[in-house]
Amino acid sequence: MQRKRSEPPLLLLAVLGLIMYMGVLFIAPFMEGADRLDENNIDKPSVTKQQAADAALKFAQNRFQLSSDVETSTLYQSYTTRSGYLQKEHLYDDYVKKYGTRFPLDYYEVEINDRATGVNYFIAVHYNTLAVIGFERNKPAGAKTNRVSSAETNLNQLLGQTITDMGYKPADFTMEPDSAANGTYTFHSRTDSIGEAKLVLVMKAENGQTTAFRPAFSIPGSYGEWKNAQDAKSALMTRISMLISFLMTIVAIWIVIRCRKEIGFAKGLLLTLVFLAVYLINNFNMMPAFRTTHGSGPTEAGALFYLWFVNVFVVLMGVSTYFTLLAGRHMWHDHGWIAWSTWKDHVFGDHVRTAMIRGYLLCLFLLGLQQVMLFTAGEAFDVWAISDPADSVYNMVYPALFPLMAWAAAISEEAVYRLFGIALFLKLTRNRFLAVLLPSLIWAASHTQYPIYPVYTRLVEVTVIGLIFGWAFLRFGFLTVVFAHAAMDSILMGLSLLYMGEPLQALLGIVYLVVPALAGWLLSWLHRTYADGGRIRPFPR
Repeated sequence: MQRKRSEPPLLLLAVLGLIMYMGVLFIAPFMEGADRLDENNIDKPSVTKQQAADAALKFAQNRFQLSSDVETSTLYQSYTTRSGYLQKEHLYDDYVKKYGTRFPLDYYEVEINDRATGVNYFIAVHYNTLAVIGFERNKPAGAKTNRVSSAETNLNQLLGQTITDMGYKPADFTMEPDSAANGTYTFHSRTDSIGEAKLVLVMKAENGQTTAFRPAFSIPGSYGEWKNAQDAKSALMTRISMLISFLMTIVAIWIVIRCRKEIGFAKGLLLTLVFLAVYLINNFNMMPAFRTTHGSGPTEAGALFYLWFVNVFVVLMGVSTYFTLLAGRHMWHDHGWIAWSTWKDHVFGDHVRTAMIRGYLLCLFLLGLQQVMLFTAGEAFDVWAISDPADSVYNMVYPALFPLMAWAAAISEEAVYRLFGIALFLKLTRNRFLAVLLPSLIWAASHTQYPIYPVYTRLVEVTVIGLIFGWAFLRFGFLTVVFAHAAMDSILMGLSLLYMGEPLQALLGIVYLVVPALAGWLLSWLHRTYADGGRIRPFPR
């Protein structure tokens, strides 16, 4: 009878979620600024990375006379500060109409390493027209450099010629007084601006040659101060979340050690290995993204260091996942509840199939609710997002692997913040609502580093989602929320492939919409011999 009472609410919630999701999709085009929270709402590249690399190489060869021994790598980049200012001041649409073609907010950055000389170059290429919009040459440390001649006439001729070569009119700009620090020269436009931000051309000159050229907009300092304050709040919330999560892991390890004779250490091992395998594969897949934040020198060495640093951190996350799985399962067992069945249990196949179905129903409701929350935030509370090159599918070796991360997030986060977190805080507070709320807040605080502003937005959004996950965990068990979480992330990540506009990626994006369902069906099919129609019990009331 329990099953008959529990399934209709999920079905009704799923239908409600679909109505909310489709309703937002229908209403959004008629609302001003409705796309401000859509991170996929960027002008899609119409040229390939290889075409951009060829254009950049040709430009650098003509300007700097490269050797024949060069290598190139192409990244998707974005002027995030400019984009954020435009969003905050409601100038984004005006900017796109007026300057979107000449000064794109998103572009390709081609890194060229000349192995014969050790010099590297960064060439900014328009990812629709292949026009070179900026460049920078960097000599290796210790190389001799000579400053440009101080003769004012020669310098003006050099910089003026560069402005002309890059498609601008020197007469439209005035050089900022005393702007020659470190060989850097700034020219302000007499005509072009957006809001309080004026167009500037930033150039560097060395040894009678222009070595850097970058068009930019001088963003007001007030925006920088506001953003820094927001990022500081995000960093604080993230550190608090990490600290409490670390303490939770210590408690889980202590519980496992204390109760080691009562715990089966094999339980949770497979889930942990899946988490580690997916996350480590994703880290290697993110190598191009690790190169997007860099200084003036070659990016590969720094990216490799960061890769291995992140891998060590992921291994520690795996340890946390494993011990919270063990400790959480044991704590619920003490409550008289088996939070999830394992392969050896005769109900496992049926449990997985039921959890998958319930997970998808819950996922549909959450997707609709999330759409409504973000739409409301954008329209009523002036919330907006910017694209993040460090987390973009355009900066992955194989974008098709990205949605696999849905499983890593689902396993680890549901283990730490639902399976173990609720059990721990239930023991500490003796209050079921607080036991669901507190780990949801901790989980939500770790999501505030995403480029959505103001930063409290994700704290509220993810906390609400966490409350629903917590309710579903107590009602239906651990595997249901794992499948719900995996389905939700798999759908969202699959849509990011779909939005790329490439036929193969779009097809794979569609496939990922049903991957969690296929995984649940496959596990159930493999376990068919052992299934007898048993049901996992809900949390005792």
